[in-house]
Amino acid sequence: MSSQLTISGSYVIAPLTGASANGEPTISTPFDEMIITDRSTLVELRLTSDAAESVAFGGVDEAVFIAIHASGGKVSATLTSADGTDQIIPVDPIGLLLSESVPFTALSLTRATGTTVDVRVVLADKA
Repeated sequence: MSSQLTISGSYVIAPLTGASANGEPTISTPFDEMIITDRSTLVELRLTSDAAESVAFGGVDEAVFIAIHASGGKVSATLTSADGTDQIIPVDPIGLLLSESVPFTALSLTRATGTTVDVRVVLADKA
C-alpha cells in the first residue's frame, strides 16, 4: 500500500536581536518535498556496545528517505548508497536524508564510546 511522505517547512538563520549591525545576512530557504512510497519502517535501537550495529531495513529494499534521531549522545551513521560508497555522517541529535535518484542500501550506527544512546530510525522507499 502506497503512502505519501511530505517534508515541508523552512530553515532560517538570522542575527540575534540587536546583533544585525555587524552586517550578517538573514538566510532563509523554504522547502516542500513530496514522494510516494511503497514501504516504510520504524526501527528503535538502544546502542549499548561500541561496535557498529547494522540497521535492518525490514521490507524496505532501498531507502530514499532516512530520518535518524539519537537521544543520549551522538551516533555515527555509516551509509551505503546505490553508488556503492560508504559515507560516515555524524548525527547529533537529528539527521534527515532524502535522495530520490541514489537510494541507500545499508545503514549501520556507532555510538560515542561508552555512551548508551537510544536511536529511532525511519526508512522509506520510493514507489
